[in-house]
Amino acid sequence: MAADQLNFDLFTYVDGGGVSWNKRGESNSIINTVDGSSAFGAHPNWGRETPRHRTRKIIYRDSTTFRTKTVIFYTAAAQAAVVLGTDVLALHVPGETATVNYTAYKTIDEKRPAVGAARQLADHA
Repeated sequence: MAADQLNFDLFTYVDGGGVSWNKRGESNSIINTVDGSSAFGAHPNWGRETPRHRTRKIIYRDSTTFRTKTVIFYTAAAQAAVVLGTDVLALHVPGETATVNYTAYKTIDEKRPAVGAARQLADHA
């Protein structure tokens, strides 16, 4: 059996405020059926993931080996449609010929830095 290669593409990510962004993510037909991904467009890039700036995700876990797979969810509706502990993705694991079932385990919410006016201090004489 041919080895599955990890491939990436740009997809449209819609943040919690309804703004569309281009976000690099895994191009995998099994994952892309549930993650709400759509083709990228004329949007700004989401940027680097940091603890204060991250996309919404769901962690899937193999109940036998406890390996995990973190999946970006490009729309809030797609993430809300997943039932933790029930929904399963049958994914290929490097070195294995068959798929392995990963069950939705945990959600990670989106985080964006707060935007507001700068504080202006009064001048003192």
